[in-house]
Amino acid sequence: MDESVTLLLLRHLFPHWSITLDGGVWRASGRVLISSSHLEGLLDLLHVADPAGVGRAADLLEER
Repeated sequence: MDESVTLLLLRHLFPHWSITLDGGVWRASGRVLISSSHLEGLLDLLHVADPAGVGRAADLLEER
């Protein structure tokens, strides 16, 4: 998936977080600031920092 599309999707799925991609570094700012050089790492950190948000995101993805 294109990085710009991924960024838009993440912003939709995690509205309580400010998610950016700058110079190859993914960042999410919410109750805490997290960052990773890989998207998978950012998702892992979001799961730790906001498990309820990940649950809401999964629910949104499962809607039909």
